[in-house]
Amino acid sequence: MGKEVLIVIDVQKAVMENAYQCEEKITNMNRAIHRAREKQIPVIYVQHEYPEGPMKRGAEGWQLHPDLEKPLEQDAVIFKMVPNAFVNSSLKKTLDRVGADHLFICGAQTDYCVDSTSRGAFDHGYRVTLISDAHTTCSNEHLTAAQIIDHTQYTLTNFWSETATIDLKSSHELGWEKVK
Repeated sequence: MGKEVLIVIDVQKAVMENAYQCEEKITNMNRAIHRAREKQIPVIYVQHEYPEGPMKRGAEGWQLHPDLEKPLEQDAVIFKMVPNAFVNSSLKKTLDRVGADHLFICGAQTDYCVDSTSRGAFDHGYRVTLISDAHTTCSNEHLTAAQIIDHTQYTLTNFWSETATIDLKSSHELGWEKVK
C-alpha cells in the first residue's frame, strides 16, 4: 500500500472572500489537517497566484485565510498559476518524493482549482478522495454554490479507470483515527 497525502487548495483571503459556508468549510478543512498531522500524513498547501492584482504573491488577498491552520515546517507549499495544481508546479515531484498514491483533496474553489486538480490527480493514476464537506466556491449567475458543489461531486465520483478512482468522504469519515 502506498501513502496518503492531504492537499489543501487555494484557501486564500481573496478566494474565500464570498465563499459559500466559509467558516464551516474552513473548520472542516482544519479538522482534516489536524487529523492528518496526528496520523503523520503529509499535508501540502497549494496557493494560486497572478502576476498582478490581489492574487500577486505576497499581496493581502494572496495570503492564506486567517482562520485556516497554517503550514508547519514539515508541510510543503506549492505555488501555481493555473487551476490544475499539477501543471507547471512542483506538486507531482513532491508527491513522488513521499510515495503518494492516495490524495485527499479539500479547498477552494470547487468548480475551478479543486475540480481541475482532482481531475489531474485522476489522470496521473492517483486514488482521490474529495473531502465532501471541506471544499467551497461562490455562486455565479447560472448556479448557486450549493448546486456547483453537488454537480462537481456527482461528476467527479463517476470517473473510473483501472488505475484511479475519485470518491467522497466527509471530514468526519476519513478513517484517520486520532493517535494517542
